Amino acid sequence: MQHTAEPETDPEKVRLEQVAALTDPATIRYLEEIGVREGWTCAEVGAGTGSIARWLSNRVGNFGKVHAIDIEPAYMEGITAPNLEVRRQDITTTPLEEGAYDLVHCKILLMHLPERERVLGEFAKALKPGGYLLVEEADIRSIQRVDPPSPLLTRAAMALETFFYFGGADPGYGMKLLPAFRRTGLKLLGTDCQLTAVQAGTPEMRTISLSMAKLAPVITKVGLMGEKEIEAVFDQLQQPSDTVLYTPVTVSVWGQRIGE
Repeated sequence: MQHTAEPETDPEKVRLEQVAALTDPATIRYLEEIGVREGWTCAEVGAGTGSIARWLSNRVGNFGKVHAIDIEPAYMEGITAPNLEVRRQDITTTPLEEGAYDLVHCKILLMHLPERERVLGEFAKALKPGGYLLVEEADIRSIQRVDPPSPLLTRAAMALETFFYFGGADPGYGMKLLPAFRRTGLKLLGTDCQLTAVQAGTPEMRTISLSMAKLAPVITKVGLMGEKEIEAVFDQLQQPSDTVLYTPVTVSVWGQRIGE
């Protein structure tokens, strides 16, 4: 599917940029702890708008390589560097090359894939000996926590969770990532999680609003919520008030391939 809207007004591009703005600072901290350095070959899988791919390309230098991989790479238009290659690739049907990478990273990707554990295992096999894997996955159930309590917003969050299941995704996969990662046989080096409290009517709430807007037509179509209820949800999210909710929890796990 080709996206014809201007990049500045494409709501999905804006949503991806908002997610990156919230989550990239922590991702970069983990990559710095791993010690990404010049000359590395890196795979950024599910690269989105390319923000982390751009950071990696600067980090690995002229002698390094970054493969920015996405099933829909249109959102990376304009991101160019001599050591950066944008690839249109469906990771579920075309695995990464085995033993090819010093680093493989993905964020909020596996939860959407029915065969997520197979793909995770393929990421581990794509590492060179000594290579690193950093995986970050979400648990969207945290957005059900609202203060002051709002039955409407909680119901909307539960509708989002239900919709994820309809599509074969796992909205709580972040909580299952650590044991799944251990099963790859990689040496576990670290794990962390992050979430942000966001207040109604602020720019930070836009991430939640855009995610709801993306899925609202389907949520109403399948009868999880009515159109008037969805409109009331947007009003609560967008009107300034003391209402605070959590963003999805992002669980991050990283490890290393040891041996030959």
